[in-house]
Amino acid sequence: MRFSAQYLCTVLFTLLSFPTLLAAQTTPAQTSKTPHSSVSGRVTIKEKGVGGVMVVLRKSEVGLPIDQNQKAITDPDGFYHITNVPPGNYDVVPSVPALVPEKREISSKRVLVSEDDNVEGINFALVRGGVITGRITDADGRPIIQELVNIYQENAFAQGPQQPQQPPRPVFPATTVQTDDRGIYRVYGLQAGRYKVASGRGEDTFANGGNVLWRSYKQVFHPDVTEPDKARVIEVSEGSEATDVDITLGRALQMFSASGRVIEGEKGLPLPNVRFSVRRMVGQREEFANSLTISNIKGEFIIEGLLPGKYAINQLQNQNNEFRAETLNFEIIDQDISGVVVKLVRGASVSGVIVIESEDKAVLAKLSELQVRGFIPGQTGVVSSTATSPVGPDGSFRIAGLGSGMLYFNIGAMNRPLPPKGLSMGRVERDGVVVSQGIDVKDGEQVTGVRLIVSYGSAVIRGVVTTGNGPLPEGTRVSVTLAKPGERGVGGTRPPIVDQRGRFLLEGIPAGTYELTTIIGMTTPQSPARVFRQMVTVQEGSTQDLSITVDLAAPPARPELQ
Repeated sequence: MRFSAQYLCTVLFTLLSFPTLLAAQTTPAQTSKTPHSSVSGRVTIKEKGVGGVMVVLRKSEVGLPIDQNQKAITDPDGFYHITNVPPGNYDVVPSVPALVPEKREISSKRVLVSEDDNVEGINFALVRGGVITGRITDADGRPIIQELVNIYQENAFAQGPQQPQQPPRPVFPATTVQTDDRGIYRVYGLQAGRYKVASGRGEDTFANGGNVLWRSYKQVFHPDVTEPDKARVIEVSEGSEATDVDITLGRALQMFSASGRVIEGEKGLPLPNVRFSVRRMVGQREEFANSLTISNIKGEFIIEGLLPGKYAINQLQNQNNEFRAETLNFEIIDQDISGVVVKLVRGASVSGVIVIESEDKAVLAKLSELQVRGFIPGQTGVVSSTATSPVGPDGSFRIAGLGSGMLYFNIGAMNRPLPPKGLSMGRVERDGVVVSQGIDVKDGEQVTGVRLIVSYGSAVIRGVVTTGNGPLPEGTRVSVTLAKPGERGVGGTRPPIVDQRGRFLLEGIPAGTYELTTIIGMTTPQSPARVFRQMVTVQEGSTQDLSITVDLAAPPARPELQ
């Protein structure tokens, strides 16, 4: 029931809630009192204040496209002051692309803002970042325009230990830029470190777009080698500039197209306006290989810009769609292909009711704010089937157009991936029997009798994490999880964010006894995590203040997967 929950909630929110987001933009803003909290600090270079820097305050939680960030400009001495800040979790970010933190850390800082709270001392000590620049050309020495250039950390290609049958992880670049009309690229604002530079498409690297519809090149590293372990390491230091980091990509790879029709499975009638994309098998993993494709009025489609390889159809969920695409695989070898038939058949459906465990009429009224989202993960971790449903006044829902597999549920607000504050997924029942994992759905099955039991809580935990000698050291990474003993979290609740001062806030917790886990540091061999656990009991409607003192000298322990 909690299969990659946080990641998949975000994916589902993006894929399924777009129409609702558009509708939300027309909703009038509600009148509320003016907040009186503030966030302030200073931006410096070599301990000297820097004026004219924009400092942005953005919400840490997933927001709406229309949400506005608050901002302020530093004065001549480098001080900034952002006022009228509503309570919430925020990231504070100085907008200075050519500068980087003086110490090797992320460029933003998190703050938890309470009512009438003046958060001070959120300071940024910056230095000038390094630069890498060069030129990308083809086999004839001509500049390649608008080609992506990837900058990788030196050790990015070290895979490390993996679980059996687990596909190799894709390698992500530290940053990516595009070449100009001369084929020249320039990467600035790099933190001090050791890097490798590459351009083109690699089998082990994340495919991050580019002009794939009209050209693609095999990945090449500077200085013109195809294996990452033979790439030259570029040393970057504060304010340095590495020049002439050139790459010759060679000939563009030949690309092909696939064309065909979308039809209704039983009658064979053409289906217009069906949206889908394709994904390509790369070794043991999958990648989305093309932008959105839509069938025309005759059900016809054409997909261009395909490299040789094996592909599968990835249908995008339409609202109120009862159909799903039958499993379809095709292969591009050395020419365009035609006659690809995407057949839609009636999918499985799941219907049931949401039950909120509360007698409060105001809480029960929140049913109309909810959506039920269901997803079936594929074998390689890609979501293979998704569906969404509004919730009726009586709590009823129905999701349809599903494939076969293990179905997991998520509840959220109509325009956000998480439910309204205080509501969390408690358990799933099918025909009165509690389901410990997901629901096994078979092809075309019409599942009924499902109950999603939603807990309501109003307890609050406010906490602060410190060391025995005071505040945590600058740049310490801290995370906090709350779970009932033997479980992995309070389903659907907002994950707490530990801010720059070690403070965190957990709201909407149902009454009960929980295990609070504090994790200090990163789970890497170079910096093992330290894990601290304690039991916490909360009553309905109560507010509990916790002071968590951690001993950073304690033996490190690797935390359990959350």
